[in-house]
Amino acid sequence: MLGQVIVSGLAMGCIYALIALGYAYVWNTMAIVNFAAGEFLTFSAFVFVATFTTSMHLPFWLAALLTAAVMALLGAVFSRLVFARLQRQKALVAIIATVGFGIFLKEMARIIYGPEPLLYASPFGDGVVDVGGLRIPVQQLVIMVIVVLVMVLQYLVLRYTTIGKVMRATALDRETAQLMGIPVNRVLAGTFAFSSVLAALAGILLAPLFYVTTEMGTLVGLKGFVAMIIGGFGSVPGAILGGVLLGVIENVGAFTISSTYKDAIAFGVLLIFLLVRPQGLLPERNADRA
Repeated sequence: MLGQVIVSGLAMGCIYALIALGYAYVWNTMAIVNFAAGEFLTFSAFVFVATFTTSMHLPFWLAALLTAAVMALLGAVFSRLVFARLQRQKALVAIIATVGFGIFLKEMARIIYGPEPLLYASPFGDGVVDVGGLRIPVQQLVIMVIVVLVMVLQYLVLRYTTIGKVMRATALDRETAQLMGIPVNRVLAGTFAFSSVLAALAGILLAPLFYVTTEMGTLVGLKGFVAMIIGGFGSVPGAILGGVLLGVIENVGAFTISSTYKDAIAFGVLLIFLLVRPQGLLPERNADRA
């Protein structure tokens, strides 16, 4: 039974890792925390389930790709129209702008799709796969496989492609990158769009596990932020490690103590790390830069 709980925690930890990665990328390139990440997850889940799947009857993969495209466009537009105008303001102003945009997305979802929760059955069925004596639900296995593939792909892109090198250069020193001819505003918009796609993927993968509601992403977004702090503020590998670790600890704690305290356990872990190791497990060298 404990093995089943750990596997379930790994699946949820992969979702937290996606959100934490989005936080890390935005922080490294823009030096702000995107507190709208949870609402991006919520809005993407509604777009995927209500618009592309239920109304348009599109197959899963096409609906997922279109949802990712919509959220990427939304993230890029926000970056160019809002954040680009706030770059000379204090970071707190931009952070408050992300909070306001998150509230806007949540209320837009409520207005467009209504307050009623939506149920979405997994296109992969509700079967289980026997792996080493563990009976893993297919949806959880799909979550882990897709997230691993996405993380490998984003590593290869950032490490070996021109786009990845431009993003890393902008993250390292925005002013120098601009002097070298790099279109910094476009890179920032692309980074925000990419973080929006990560949140969209999390929303798509979570939709079959929970009812799609206007509140579904709020707590997940906060736990993604907790995962980034645990892993190391601004650290990309730390975000992955922190997300997976948080998911496992949360599930094991809920199993051994009580599911009533599941959310309290997650934030209790945050308090412990802030007291014992505030820099996180894999601290980012430049995480404290202005």
